[in-house]
Amino acid sequence: MRELSEDDVFDVLSNQRRRYAYHYLKHAEAGELPLRELVDNVAAWECGKEVNALTSTERNRVSTALHQFHLPKMDDCGFVEYDDRRGIVSLSEPATDLEVYLDVVPGRDIPWSRYYLGLAGVNTLVLVGCLVGVPPMSLLPVLSWLTFVVASFLLSAAVHTFYNRRLRIGSTTTPPPELDR
Repeated sequence: MRELSEDDVFDVLSNQRRRYAYHYLKHAEAGELPLRELVDNVAAWECGKEVNALTSTERNRVSTALHQFHLPKMDDCGFVEYDDRRGIVSLSEPATDLEVYLDVVPGRDIPWSRYYLGLAGVNTLVLVGCLVGVPPMSLLPVLSWLTFVVASFLLSAAVHTFYNRRLRIGSTTTPPPELDR
């Protein structure tokens, strides 16, 4: 069985329709799926509609693109196993085990790595100030400041874990909004 290279993963995930297909296959975890089911869900996400509200034109546009281009490309690089004669598609074993986390930083937000670096810097200043007796750090016992430092990292890690779960491809019923980029 072919291993997925980093280039293959980036190539497959560089296209929104393939990201949607991967998300659906990863979330479904049903093994083999009928192509029609995959087409319906990808088309619904692309059009921002419920599956039962899709027109035949919308379905056909997605079906043709998946059948003729995207799924064969994903199959060639070992991402999916696609039987075009039977109309069956499934994730390959390497793609099933792949954990894809999108660290998309919109607008004025900062990446988590910089957030933790800043938090560590602030907490270092607090602890140094406490140890040398700089007011207002000297007004509370050292144990209180240590509790503050630990609590700030614990709370930050909990929030980060929540967002990380939300942004992981295939972990939710609908794709994360970051897949639309």
